[in-house]
Amino acid sequence: MSFAGNLLKIDGKVIPYIKEYKVERVKKFNNSDTNMNGDVRATVLGIFPSINVTIGFTTQEEISDLIELFDKHYFEVEWFDVREQQTVMGDYYVTQYEIDLLSKHRGIYKPFSIDLLPIRRRNYDSSQ
Repeated sequence: MSFAGNLLKIDGKVIPYIKEYKVERVKKFNNSDTNMNGDVRATVLGIFPSINVTIGFTTQEEISDLIELFDKHYFEVEWFDVREQQTVMGDYYVTQYEIDLLSKHRGIYKPFSIDLLPIRRRNYDSSQ
């Protein structure tokens, strides 16, 4: 069964006009090395899911509201995690993004992408 709810909320606000939604599941390690036999030894820190979203055409008012959210140092993100088949919460931040004006006269902005980066790992079970 496909998910019918909102894919993404930031600080409780639904992010509109999502054209693309990608989750990159980054597994981070610490103290990794390879021994003489070629075996890798490392401490797994966990999975840090970053979210890439492309937002479609927006008006000047809509882009202003989005920029206000994205420019915060940190914010709470509710996102759809396909592993859990539901939305989950986490604290995220954005480093940079481009806003490109399509029509000054009409106040329309082109689609753009943002990368939402987690500030902590995602815990899936008690072993992490």
